[in-house]
Amino acid sequence: MRLGLIGDTHGDVPSLEATLAVCHEAHCDLVVHCGDFVSTPFSPDPPGETIAILRREGIPCVVGNGEVYLRDWGTPRWETTVAMRRARSDQSPDYFLPLVPRGQAELSADDLAWLRAVPEELVLDGVRPRDVYVCHGMPGNPFNTLWPRSPIYDANVTDAMRDAALARPELADADLILCGHAPGPHVQHEELANGRRTLVVRASGWPFRGRGRTSVAILTSGSAGWEVLIKPVTFTPRDPTWTWDQPSRRRA
Repeated sequence: MRLGLIGDTHGDVPSLEATLAVCHEAHCDLVVHCGDFVSTPFSPDPPGETIAILRREGIPCVVGNGEVYLRDWGTPRWETTVAMRRARSDQSPDYFLPLVPRGQAELSADDLAWLRAVPEELVLDGVRPRDVYVCHGMPGNPFNTLWPRSPIYDANVTDAMRDAALARPELADADLILCGHAPGPHVQHEELANGRRTLVVRASGWPFRGRGRTSVAILTSGSAGWEVLIKPVTFTPRDPTWTWDQPSRRRA
C-alpha cells in the first residue's frame, strides 16, 4: 500500500497540481490532503478550482484552520471557532476577520455545502482496519499542534489537553497519524494514551513563506511498518505578487 500525503496548499492551484502530479508519478494507491486546501480570507486562485480538483480526484481530506473560518462564518459555530483561534499564543486574528464574509462569498453555494461536509478528522478504512488517522493540526483542534513542539502553536496546549488529544477513541488503533499545519515536513514516533507507539507524519506546505516550494510525503507499508519518503516539489504561482488579503486571482 502506498499513500501520498499533501497539505497546506492554501488555495494555490499550481501547488496542488504539482503535489498531485508527484503522487501520481509515485503510483500512490491513495492520496490524502490534510487540510488548508484553501486560505482565509482569500486564496490566490479561485477556491472553486481547488475544490473541483479535490472532488474530481476523490481525495479524502479534512478541514484545516484555513477552511474553518469560511465554513463557519454565518453559522452558530462562528464564535466558538474564533474563540479557539484567539486561544492560540500568536497574533490575534482580528486583523483579518472582517474580510472573512468576502472570502466566503467567493465560494459557490455548492462548494460551500461541500466544504461544510468535510470532516475535521477521519480514519481511513481499507488501508488496514482503523490504522490511519488524519487531522490538520492536533486531534480535536485544527488551530494547534502537538508535533513538533512549537512556541506558536502549542504554547497554550496544557498537559491535560495533550492527554485528551492522545486519548481520543479515533486514535486508539492507529499506527499512522497524518497531519499538516507545519512550516516543513516532520516525522516522529508518538506514544498514545493506550501505550500504542504510532508514527506521525506531517505534510509540508506554507507556500506563501517560500512560494514555489513545497513537498510531498510518500508512505509505503511493508513488513517492517511504514517507510516515509519526503519529496521536494517546485511549482510556479500564477501571480507571484499576490498577497493574502487580495481577492483570488481571476482569469481574464
